[in-house]
Amino acid sequence: MKLSPYDVLIILVPLAFVLGISIYLKRYMRSVADFLAASRCAGRYLICTALAETGSSVMLLITALEVFSKTGFSLNFWNTARDIIFFFVAVFGLVVYRFRETRALTFHQFFEMRYSRGLRVFASFLAVFSGIFNFGVQPAVGARFFVYFCDLPRHMFIGPLQVPTYVVIMFVLMGISLYFALSGGQISVMITDCIEGVISGFFYLIIAIFIICTISVSQMHDALTSGVPGASFVDPFEIGGRQDFNGIYILLSIALSFYYYRGTAWQQGFAAAAKTAHEGRMAQILGNWRGYSYIAMSVLISIAAFTVLHHADFAPQQAMVRDGLATIDNAQLRTQMSMPMALGAFLAPGVKGCLLSILLFGLLAAQGVQLHGHGSTILQDVIMPLRKKPFEPRAHVRWLKVTVFCVAAFACFFSIIFKPVDYLVMIVALIGAIYLGGIGFVVWGGLYWKRGTNAGAWTAMIIGSSLGVTFNIVQQFWKPLAQWLAGVVSPGGAVGGFLAANPENCPFNGVQLSAFIAAVAGSSYVIVSLLTCRQPFNLDKMLHRGIYKLEYAAKVARPVRKNWLTRLLNIDENFTRGDKAITIGIVGWTVGLNVLAVGILLWTLFVGRLSEDWWFDYAMITSVWVCLVMAIITTIWFAIGVWKDLRSLFRQLDSVRREDADDGTVVKSEPGK
Repeated sequence: MKLSPYDVLIILVPLAFVLGISIYLKRYMRSVADFLAASRCAGRYLICTALAETGSSVMLLITALEVFSKTGFSLNFWNTARDIIFFFVAVFGLVVYRFRETRALTFHQFFEMRYSRGLRVFASFLAVFSGIFNFGVQPAVGARFFVYFCDLPRHMFIGPLQVPTYVVIMFVLMGISLYFALSGGQISVMITDCIEGVISGFFYLIIAIFIICTISVSQMHDALTSGVPGASFVDPFEIGGRQDFNGIYILLSIALSFYYYRGTAWQQGFAAAAKTAHEGRMAQILGNWRGYSYIAMSVLISIAAFTVLHHADFAPQQAMVRDGLATIDNAQLRTQMSMPMALGAFLAPGVKGCLLSILLFGLLAAQGVQLHGHGSTILQDVIMPLRKKPFEPRAHVRWLKVTVFCVAAFACFFSIIFKPVDYLVMIVALIGAIYLGGIGFVVWGGLYWKRGTNAGAWTAMIIGSSLGVTFNIVQQFWKPLAQWLAGVVSPGGAVGGFLAANPENCPFNGVQLSAFIAAVAGSSYVIVSLLTCRQPFNLDKMLHRGIYKLEYAAKVARPVRKNWLTRLLNIDENFTRGDKAITIGIVGWTVGLNVLAVGILLWTLFVGRLSEDWWFDYAMITSVWVCLVMAIITTIWFAIGVWKDLRSLFRQLDSVRREDADDGTVVKSEPGK
């Protein structure tokens, strides 16, 4: 499991290249708008590729591996419903398009435009509070991955002190991410993430080819069809018997994803950086194509790790994993690290370096984006609205960097003391609900509903955050709380029986608790808004539409000829012929896959159940082979698109007109005031 010299070179050479790029980019960071939104000069391929790279982080891979170790392919069929929903959300440009039309530099600047300065400050505080705790879980998870994957010593000496190795790695990786975020703000974060994404795309293909050539399909089949009766790893109609990842989990996760859509303010820099609202929308549409590359890689890696752990042909690797897991005391941590350790024991020199390079880049990208997002939110949306006097431009940038540094310091500290008590996907969901629990209808209502009110938004945010904090405390300290309550209530009552049946862990997982929070907070927004709305809000003014259209935005291309398809897909005059082809192509592809899924569902309901062998073949075709072919095409396609966008970005950054007043401050003349 040790790294070879080839692995080290594959990791260090691309990393040195990206560091060199970040040093070069410092010359373009000349204003607050540069730091926050790259002066709104980014093209679609640049945004799409950079955003996709943040999805390659160690945290997300471990989460995916952890879920796959318990479910295999059985959830994939049901995730089709999630895919089709968010595909059409992206096609229609929901939330993203209107947010870009507001010209807000940060997500919560829009809250001040739409609701009030007080809500902007409160929501920003919640976003930071929830976000940095959520972010704080991640650095240690990523560092531990590298320790166990590379079979590094669990402890090391720094002078006379013995410290855990993961702590040292965590500080080194955080330092690199911090440099990316501080050197050029959104410019360096976005461009380095984009370049990392292009490099990772080619590494994906190397890993995929190695796995296909090393593990036979029959070995994958034997491992994935080894589940006990009623809990198949491939049959989607046998998920009901699982405790956590079952049908309820699928329904709740889809509903929450739609409710939260674009409410995660840590991606606000990408939404604000687009050249135009249309470019931001196209970046979302292209994300559907770009996603095939990541799907092919993550699914193949999950299959490889699963097969190594469950197939008799890999007994030596299984022994290595057992020995490694024996050194871990925390039961939940052993669950998280079993699949990564299996990969470390299986991958060959060079290929292991490719995977580590991808995950290192993904970790740096995700950390850089979150450092930039949370740090800028603290200053822009908490401190600035409370100040009576704006910052001078240079001081403004300097304080932005200070807040980014403080976020990094807190994340490292919290990561050291936090102990996992649930699956990572559940932990992230519940911590995120402190902020996101109330955010859904506040965002959707703020952009699309004229009768949404400040009072309704305040009510939703307060209820969501209160329930979120309460449930997090209950879950983290369930055992002592259950013991204390058991001594207070009667053991013969319903509450006493419930506590006796669940003495160790909270019986409700993070997704279930998050759904309850969202339902209560979202309902309160609608009810209170209806009770308090006296005059509909002027959305046209906030979105710069109609008589409020900005002068430079008045000229558009020739009006598009409308037919049923262009109306359905909301294709307007901004779409070029190529844009229409990209959009209609992904529509046809996605709808075709979903029609197939509906046909399979109807067959199962009215004809009969399909065999495990059939489900295995279906999963391999739709989740591996098709995605792999698409990954090859999109890797080349997006590399060309990124090159063109980078050239355009540098030209615009050289010539764009910077304005000191463009610093995220909402003045009385702005829409919504």
